[in-house]
Amino acid sequence: MPSDAQKKANRKWDKENMITLGCKVYRSDAELFKEYAAEKGKTSNTLLKEYVIECIKDKKQSDSTDNR
Repeated sequence: MPSDAQKKANRKWDKENMITLGCKVYRSDAELFKEYAAEKGKTSNTLLKEYVIECIKDKKQSDSTDNR
């Protein structure tokens, strides 16, 4: 179990390096998305993170081909 000092250091690092992305959706849509994620054996957060990473890769690839 991490010490209080380690927890403090982790919180500081997260504050400086991480951000939470979010969006509002209808409650019914959120519930359906959570069901979909569970069917895939993942959490809704994992699916969203994977999509964000995929979009970033696509953008980087697109940017690199635009610069040729």
